[in-house]
Amino acid sequence: MVGRPVVALSTDPNRAVHIIATVEGQPFFTTIAGLSISLAGFGAVIAWLRDDPSGWDPINLWRVKTIVRHALTIAFLCLTLVPVHTFTQDDVTTIRVGSALAALFAITDVWRVRRPDPVVWDPVALRVFLGLSGALFLLSLLNILWASLGWLQALVLFFLTSPAAIFSNFVREMGGGSKALGGPSPGD
Repeated sequence: MVGRPVVALSTDPNRAVHIIATVEGQPFFTTIAGLSISLAGFGAVIAWLRDDPSGWDPINLWRVKTIVRHALTIAFLCLTLVPVHTFTQDDVTTIRVGSALAALFAITDVWRVRRPDPVVWDPVALRVFLGLSGALFLLSLLNILWASLGWLQALVLFFLTSPAAIFSNFVREMGGGSKALGGPSPGD
């Protein structure tokens, strides 16, 4: 797989022709980075809207921290591919670096829960998390060998489901029906 240079021609005779090499799948990665930053921002808004942050229960505190941490890590992973490709001018190397970062993300996440809080982690959820994280770690390591853009995109997309699902669950549980939205309750 070879990077395709994009040639930007200018009609102005005083301007030089610019050749910009882009990594394969760059629009996908920049879109995922944008979505991740949005999720991190929404997590920050939830924290800001909270009246008394000292009264957060451990689960909701974990949720907000995890949304922001995962979202910013995913954005970093996606945006790092652009300068890596700029320096190497090689898609295979860029994909391998991205896969190594994905493996680091997966193993770091497992390291964070090496002593799980029983309030946050019930045994079944912990086993599912460790199994999925282990599978993502192994796939990331294999993709260092394969250098498959499709697998890297799938890994990044799967990583995005974590902050998105946590955010969705958090908002759903905060909602409490139409009262949370400012509307009348069913008995009003």
